[in-house]
Amino acid sequence: MNRDAIKMLAMFTMLLNHIANALLPAGQPLTNLFLFIGYFTAVTMCFFLVEGYGCTRSKRRYAGRLLLFAVLSELPFNLMCSGQWLSWNHQNVLWTLLIGALVCWAMDWAKTKPEMWQRLPADAAIAVGFILGQWGNTDYGGWGVLLVLLFYLTREVRGKWAIQLVGLALFCWFCSAWRLEMLAMLSLIPLCLYNGERGFSNKALQYGFYAFYPVHILILSVLARYAF
Repeated sequence: MNRDAIKMLAMFTMLLNHIANALLPAGQPLTNLFLFIGYFTAVTMCFFLVEGYGCTRSKRRYAGRLLLFAVLSELPFNLMCSGQWLSWNHQNVLWTLLIGALVCWAMDWAKTKPEMWQRLPADAAIAVGFILGQWGNTDYGGWGVLLVLLFYLTREVRGKWAIQLVGLALFCWFCSAWRLEMLAMLSLIPLCLYNGERGFSNKALQYGFYAFYPVHILILSVLARYAF
């Protein structure tokens, strides 16, 4: 499977998850199923963040795009989660991905330093990234940042899928989502089938992937608030 095919599958599972959050009654079997399916999206987003980070020509611009769409997504995300346009209780997942990208950037910088003590700032960046995710209450929190780091550190490691499987199990456990652990494990199946190709991507589609997140959340939130 190429990158864009897997991303479209992730967009579909994200849509189901957010329909459950915004429109369906809590605790119902269909709601729980859609929430369950949504964990595929989290794993895929972290995986392709690392892929995009590794392929980008400008890490500064890459981080800038994440920041832009994190800001654009915050008001719709607040409306979906709390019913209010402004809320500090929960931040959208793009903040988690941005923090993860910055930690990867720090790790890249550390690789250029010959002395061990010069790598300490990168270790500190991991701790700071985790704390920011937790204290900022971003989606998946500091554990989401560590999931990004897991894919970063294992990207070119032999036997990486076994390591990532264990890492995903720990991610589910510490996110208090152990019941969803099996689906997180299944998320690796399409990622194992990833052939490294971009697919039919172009600039419009690239930004379409980014824009899908705030746009569909806004539509669902407005429907939940004003139509249902």
